[in-house]
Amino acid sequence: MKKKKIFIVYFSPAGSTRHVAEVIEKQFLALGAEVSSFDLAECSSDVATTISLQMEASEGKSCLFVGSPVYVSHAVPLVMEFIAGLKENTGAFAVPFVTWGGACSGISLYEMGKELLNKGLPLLGAAKVLAVHSLMWPLENALGKGHPDADDDQMVKELVDHINQKLHEDHPEGIKLSDLAYQSKENHAEMEKISLQAAKAHMPERTIDTELCNQCQVCSDVCPADAVTFAPYPEFGDGCVFCFNCMKKCPEEAINTDLSEIWQRIKDRAAFFSEKPYSQIFTIPPLIQRS
Repeated sequence: MKKKKIFIVYFSPAGSTRHVAEVIEKQFLALGAEVSSFDLAECSSDVATTISLQMEASEGKSCLFVGSPVYVSHAVPLVMEFIAGLKENTGAFAVPFVTWGGACSGISLYEMGKELLNKGLPLLGAAKVLAVHSLMWPLENALGKGHPDADDDQMVKELVDHINQKLHEDHPEGIKLSDLAYQSKENHAEMEKISLQAAKAHMPERTIDTELCNQCQVCSDVCPADAVTFAPYPEFGDGCVFCFNCMKKCPEEAINTDLSEIWQRIKDRAAFFSEKPYSQIFTIPPLIQRS
């Protein structure tokens, strides 16, 4: 029997989405599938065309997994741009997955699923996975601390096993887009109105300690959005997604900001939504979920 072709595409500034992608890859490899993984932070702009052509040329069934962290209720723009660049009707299936930091997973899965369906990619499943909140890394009581954990990984592996079985069926039944519309109608409508671009205006300003900064350019190297330039000290362009990798990984601790107000807003948002289950997979028939 010919190997199934699996494509995994993700964006992961904090590493959580990459972790889930790696669990997916390892499990598919253990099942004998052929796997190709792509980190959008390291890919050229034509990666969507390249993958589309490979999916179209693949003999037998293939499946595209697309992963994103949740930023302000949405998948990050780079992921949505990748989906928009896919060729239509390649004959492949798709599985969107997101990692979220315990405040709210938003409408990210719904929006990714909708665009994948618009490209003619039926959804065989989906997943949301709890992760430590990327803006709370200095805190002992960070939301999602310790996640993804072994239970989350096991859930993802069971999703992979399910998808693998589906790919061996002649006419696999997938999930419906409505399965991913798990927020209330009122909250869904409000989330459609907000965006990462609008949220940037409320993010605290970063300052550069010019006495500490030695222009080593580590901040530029670790920026997944390629948004840091030097003139002569670091400057942050419009492509910045506010992952704060520049601040987290500066060896001189020369980049600073006050995130205390952001932390409180995140905690208030988590209390307001009280979203559960924290980690969940969406399949037909339903499998497992975490409360």
